[in-house]
Amino acid sequence: MMTCKKTIITITTLLFFILNMIVNTQAQAVQGLDDDYLQPFSGYSKMDPKVIKREADRNFFLYFGTKDKLKKERYINSALKGYYILSQITPSDIDIYIKLGKIYDEKNISELAKTNFYKALNISKDATMANFYFGDYYYKRNDYKKALYHYKIAYKNGVLRTYDFNLRLATIYEKLADLSNAKKFYEISYNMKADPKIGEKIHSLNELNYDKSDYYHNIRE
Repeated sequence: MMTCKKTIITITTLLFFILNMIVNTQAQAVQGLDDDYLQPFSGYSKMDPKVIKREADRNFFLYFGTKDKLKKERYINSALKGYYILSQITPSDIDIYIKLGKIYDEKNISELAKTNFYKALNISKDATMANFYFGDYYYKRNDYKKALYHYKIAYKNGVLRTYDFNLRLATIYEKLADLSNAKKFYEISYNMKADPKIGEKIHSLNELNYDKSDYYHNIRE
């Protein structure tokens, strides 16, 4: 009888330990959030999502607009708090998951970044900014094929066809040894901004003797 009771106590203790670990892990994942922001869903019912969204967006863009490290940390954590609350109040708003994905990417919390990007794409698989930021996510991790997949979707609607984006696509195609498309996007970039370095790049691709070069080996290094 005593052995049975000891076994029950041991199992209960183990379950408590596991549960505590799960709770701590989840709390750590939502970095920068105070206890006030981790209340049950009913605690958010009196909050105005428009006000929270406006403030979260303000901090989100301030983060990218400053180089001051202390300010950046403050802005990104404030934005994270706001978007986390919004994800509880208005869970069908795609913009929330896009911004959360980008924030977690900036914080280098890869799994949470991917989770939120996938949530956004589940709402709309062709969403421009979701695909653009997800492309950034993969580009920073040198996964150029996946980056290109998402960038191409973002590129389709024309909103993001900037000099920098065309140059990014040219770079990716070059790294993937698709020289025809690399040249195409370098030329588009050059027509937007006549950078001599881009002109030299186009010239080098025109002159490249693929069969006798180590290009396909070197470009991936």
